[in-house]
Amino acid sequence: MSETTITAYVTTEEAETYFAGRLHVDPWTEAGDSDKQVALTMATRAIDRLQLRGRKADPEQGLAFPRHPNADVPMAVKDACCEEALALLERGKSQRKVLQAEGVVSVTVGSVSETYAGGGSAVARGLLSLEACELLRPWLLGAVAIT
Repeated sequence: MSETTITAYVTTEEAETYFAGRLHVDPWTEAGDSDKQVALTMATRAIDRLQLRGRKADPEQGLAFPRHPNADVPMAVKDACCEEALALLERGKSQRKVLQAEGVVSVTVGSVSETYAGGGSAVARGLLSLEACELLRPWLLGAVAIT
């Protein structure tokens, strides 16, 4: 008997439904089915690399979610996976991401200069999407809810 390994928090069909209700999704709609699946898998891996509160619901599960005591992956995590997948398709190969990952905080090319934020940015947490980072905030270690 073959065991099916889950590699993403959402299927491409679930992501299609999510993106049907969102603006500015051209990188998703223009991507092929294979690239969409790879983006969702990479987004899941990025989420699973984050320092998360609590523990897995089942120590034997392959992915970080669901988290104890819940038995299901929260909708916010699924949405974050979609947002991160979109960001990967949109700008995953950008030179800015490479420079930020290497710790560069300022770049000047000719008369154009850019300064990158450090510390608490989504990139510093390992995500390209600030939206995904915000959606995951309740599960991130060190995150504090401000009311």
